[in-house]
Amino acid sequence: MPRIRRASGVREQDLIARAKSLRGSVDALLPRLTPECAPERFEKLREELEAVREARDDAKLLDRVARWGDPIARSYAGLLKFYLEPSTPVVVAFPISGGEVSYASLARSPREAEVAVQQSDDPTRLLLGYLEWAKRGYHFFAGHRTLWCTGRSPTPPPEVLHERTGDVPYKMIDDPAHQRFECVHLHDHEPRPFLEVGWPGAHRAFRVCRRCAKADRHLLGGLSEGSAVPDPVEEFPVDAQMNVDCKGGPECVHAQLPPLPKSLRRGYELGRLSDAQLLDAYLTEVKPRIERTGRLTLVAGGTCYGSDLAAFLEALRPSPIERKALEPVLASLDGYFEVDEASASRALERLWPHHAETIVRTIVPDPNEARRLIDESRGAPGRIAEILKRLQQRTDERELLEQLPRYRGLVPEAAWVDRVAREYRTHRDSGAERAILQSLPREGKERGLAYGFLLALGRGPAHAWQFSPTEQEFGTSLTLPVRALLDAPAAGYHDALDRLLHAAGVAAWGVREA
Repeated sequence: MPRIRRASGVREQDLIARAKSLRGSVDALLPRLTPECAPERFEKLREELEAVREARDDAKLLDRVARWGDPIARSYAGLLKFYLEPSTPVVVAFPISGGEVSYASLARSPREAEVAVQQSDDPTRLLLGYLEWAKRGYHFFAGHRTLWCTGRSPTPPPEVLHERTGDVPYKMIDDPAHQRFECVHLHDHEPRPFLEVGWPGAHRAFRVCRRCAKADRHLLGGLSEGSAVPDPVEEFPVDAQMNVDCKGGPECVHAQLPPLPKSLRRGYELGRLSDAQLLDAYLTEVKPRIERTGRLTLVAGGTCYGSDLAAFLEALRPSPIERKALEPVLASLDGYFEVDEASASRALERLWPHHAETIVRTIVPDPNEARRLIDESRGAPGRIAEILKRLQQRTDERELLEQLPRYRGLVPEAAWVDRVAREYRTHRDSGAERAILQSLPREGKERGLAYGFLLALGRGPAHAWQFSPTEQEFGTSLTLPVRALLDAPAAGYHDALDRLLHAAGVAAWGVREA
């Protein structure tokens, strides 16, 4: 509903200044014509406007001509009469696309004509006066400085096309071969859902993918703003597509996707949906139909592999541990499975809530141990791939340790050496060094043994200050048997441990169980 208020003094002065300019020439009220536009209708309008201008000093005559003829001529007469008899007019505001516009009610003419005359220095405001002309088949395009008319031709002037492509609310790349502008992801041939606004008159289309589309942007509005054409829906067609690179064959669900529903298209055309909202609504509309497919359909990063599990796995680029976890789960699926990014970690994250047990048991065969690790992993931070890596590491460590003999009744020195040697098997140099320093006693043979281990690891000089000369001398004499224990295969571990302990003077050190 229009809002009415009294004009301010500044507004009155603006109207007087505009009227003064138009008393000298009517050129500002007429569009610039391209060669495709027949001039006859505009010549007739110019004659009407000139007749009004000739009466510019006769208020009574202006009052009469303000009641008949073309709406623009009537509004022109009303403004010139206001110049002769200024008063405080009533200002009316009404909404237009993208905001609000106001005008002073000075003549018996439509509000659009009043705005066009009173703000004719703005091509987009002057355009309002020619909306009825557009309904009769004329095409108007408001540039930054000029209002153009191309007559019956839908092709905009090059100047306007250049300005519009520069004003598009996204960074787009021109693709002359396909006569379209597209966002960087589509230009790089990434298969992402996209919105397309066509401009057939300009022989162009504009595409933006869902990743780029914004909730506060309207591509159609940006392109069509400043245009008055006979059929906006035809001249700026809107479409949305899933844009899946389908390798699943003619029977795949992606080969028969429905078009953009008319209700969504209409809502977008009326400005009720943004670019992002339109794409989200379309994907929401299509998704149930896709997910109802009875065929195994595997999709990664916008590419559909149908039921080709091997090709799908290859696209995910899994590590050996990820492949080992994914293969049995994917082989058990039916229907639709999609990840938005072609990566094994994203696939595992999607599968984990319902298939965690299967995933873990591919790595940990023992069901009780698998359950314990699953429970631990649910509360563990980090990505699923990292959790799997930790689980695999635990399993590998356990397998390494299970290959070594088990003992009972170990004396303190033997228990200490065995613990450090096993830590080396699972965590190599850093783990062994950490175990040595964390368990280093204040006295006893373990200190000499500790220095011997540090020397064998190449870390003796860094920690020599912690050992007495006697301990260092004792440890140095044990370096070779320590190194032999660290390098021994599982089958030779017992003998190497026995030789080291005897070299250290530790006899009857324990009993081997297995």
